[in-house]
Amino acid sequence: MLQSLLNNLTLLTTGILFGHIVKSALTERLQKALGTRLALGIVSGLLGVLLMHYHFQISRHIVVDFRQLPILISVYLGGGISGAITTLLIMIYRLFLHEFGTHAVIAALNSPVTFLIGVLFLRKEKTTMPRLFLVLGLSSVSMVVIAWILYDGFPYLEMGLYLPLFFIAGVIAFSILHYLRNKDDSIRKMREAANRDFLTSLYNSRAFAKKMEQKIAAAQRDNIPFTLLIIDIDYFKRVNDQYGHLAGDAVLLQIADVMRETFSQRDHIARKGGEEFVILVDRCDADQIKVIAERLRRNVENHLFVLPDGEKLKLTISGGSATYPNVDEVELFLKADQALYRAKEAGRNRVYVT
Repeated sequence: MLQSLLNNLTLLTTGILFGHIVKSALTERLQKALGTRLALGIVSGLLGVLLMHYHFQISRHIVVDFRQLPILISVYLGGGISGAITTLLIMIYRLFLHEFGTHAVIAALNSPVTFLIGVLFLRKEKTTMPRLFLVLGLSSVSMVVIAWILYDGFPYLEMGLYLPLFFIAGVIAFSILHYLRNKDDSIRKMREAANRDFLTSLYNSRAFAKKMEQKIAAAQRDNIPFTLLIIDIDYFKRVNDQYGHLAGDAVLLQIADVMRETFSQRDHIARKGGEEFVILVDRCDADQIKVIAERLRRNVENHLFVLPDGEKLKLTISGGSATYPNVDEVELFLKADQALYRAKEAGRNRVYVT
């Protein structure tokens, strides 16, 4: 029994780690979460099948496993869709690929009950240890009821042995999940910080270069135009010289906010350095950028910039743009920068379009 129990626990922990690897890989590659949830449901279902196949015997006539845990894990990580797939696979194996009969049907009912418990009580953001014990406790009640139906004499000794093992396995499983989730969050935050400007939280130059490559590849593949817009704050050096660098930082933060409000979420905004910003405007041709750039210029012109000491001032911007495929990808930055230079030479507070 001990060897079989250890095999079940080893399968469970290995399955969790493998499922985490699959989920992480698919999340990076798939645009839609549905594909990840489907894969997670299948992997968890196969884990449940393996746990059933490598069960452990706690008495002469009773064998048990931890099949309920993959269902709960699947619901916890992927929601109802993943959990439903996992439940279905486990039930199919129990009903049709195992010994079929009345006992099999009754035992198989434990899977959808566990699924419902998971859907009702498991939340990725709210699953505290007390809530986890509640879920494991309700799952245990379900198993006790099924054992009471299946056996003429209720197996008190066997259930008294199995239920603590089930609780221990559940705590181990969800502790591993909690650790993996915290690790993923830390890595995600570090990656995000590496791609963001420290002051404005806009993309930095390195991240923008990657976005540019991706945008060009997508435009070539789908034949969809996009525009590169370069923006420069007019006479920004005067702000730093007259009011200090803290005032300059306040202006940069507020300019970044105005840009976020002006552009859509599918556009990419970056701080190129100092008072210069670059924007990749998605699905935007040379005519459309005139309207969008003018809206940004007007929004900045109408904005009242508040400095740390409470003083307020008005500022303007100049800009230049270049649109792909009108302008070759190699010359996009050059043409947009030349347009920006012409806007400054013409008196600033304007945007020139290439």
